[in-house]
Amino acid sequence: MKQWHINKDEGVALVENVNAREEGQVKLKLSKVAVSSQDMSNFASLPKNVAVTPGHSAVAYVSESDEDSGLKLGARVVISPYVKVQEHGVEVVKTMGVDVDGLLRDFVCVPYENVFALPDGVSDEEALFAEYIAMGDNVFEALDLEKGDYIVVLGASTLGLIISQIASYYQFVPILIDLDSEKLALAQKWGVCYTLNPTYDNLERRVEEITGGRMSEAAIFAGESVDINSAIRLVKNEGDVVIAGYATRAKHTIDAYPILKKQLKIKGICNGEGCMSSAINLLANKVVKTDGIISAAANFEEVPQVVENCVKYPYQYSKIVINLD
Repeated sequence: MKQWHINKDEGVALVENVNAREEGQVKLKLSKVAVSSQDMSNFASLPKNVAVTPGHSAVAYVSESDEDSGLKLGARVVISPYVKVQEHGVEVVKTMGVDVDGLLRDFVCVPYENVFALPDGVSDEEALFAEYIAMGDNVFEALDLEKGDYIVVLGASTLGLIISQIASYYQFVPILIDLDSEKLALAQKWGVCYTLNPTYDNLERRVEEITGGRMSEAAIFAGESVDINSAIRLVKNEGDVVIAGYATRAKHTIDAYPILKKQLKIKGICNGEGCMSSAINLLANKVVKTDGIISAAANFEEVPQVVENCVKYPYQYSKIVINLD
C-alpha cells in the first residue's frame, strides 16, 4: 500500500504503508480522492510531526471485508473521514486528512461504520461532496430557526455553496456573500436568490433591505474571502453565528464588542459526524448540486506537480480530483 506524504521538511514523497486490516475494519481500494488548493498548500507548510497525508473526501471499492460487515466485495462506497478517539478520558471526533493522516493513498483500512454504499444514482464526483453536505447538516442542527428565516452565508467556498443549497431545501432564505463573481453566478444558477459581492454591494444596507430591516436571524462563516466580522455585523440582536469548516483555517481576529452588545451566540462546527447517510440521501434526491465545483483533475502519480501548483496558487482550485483507477 502506498500513500503520499507532504510536509515542509521532507517535501512530497510516495511511501509504503504495511498496515494490515484488523478485525472490524474494511480494506478499500481508492478510486477518487478530492483535495483543494488550500489542503495541499497547508500540508506543504506543516512540520513532519503532524498528519502528513491529505485527503478527507474519497470514493473507493471494497477489497476485503468480514461477512458481518454487510459489504460485498467490489461494492462502490464513500468514506466518512470522521474517527472517534479518546483524549483525556473524553471521546472526540477527528477528521482524516485534517487531524490524522488522510486518504491520498491507493488502499486504506477503516472501520465498518466509516463506509457507506453508494446508490447507482449518485456519481463518483457527486459522492466526493458527501462529507461537506454532512457538515452542512450539522450546521443546521446547531441552529434554532424557523421556515422563512434569513441566513447570511459568508464565503462561496465548497462548503458555503453547499450550505446555501441546504438552507433553501429547509425553506430558509440564504444570502450568499463572496468576492468571486463566478462562484456567485454558480449559486444563482442553482437557485440561491440573494448573492452579494462586497466589491459592489454595501453589505449592511443590502441585508437590511432584503430582510425588511430586521437583519438576518443567523450567519454562517464558511470561507476565507470575506471578513469574519461581517457575520457579526449582519446578524440581528440575540442571533446566531456559526463558524463552520476545519480548524486548520480558523486563524481570524474577531471583534468581541458587537458580540457582547448584541448578545450573540457563537458556535463552531468542524465535522459532519452522524450525517453521512443523510448527505447521500440529499445527493440521491438531487437536492444538492455540485457540477461546476470541481476545477481540475490529475492522476495519482501527478501529485507532486499538483502540490507545486497549489503552493503557488493556494486559492485557485476549489476541488481537484485525484484519479487512481
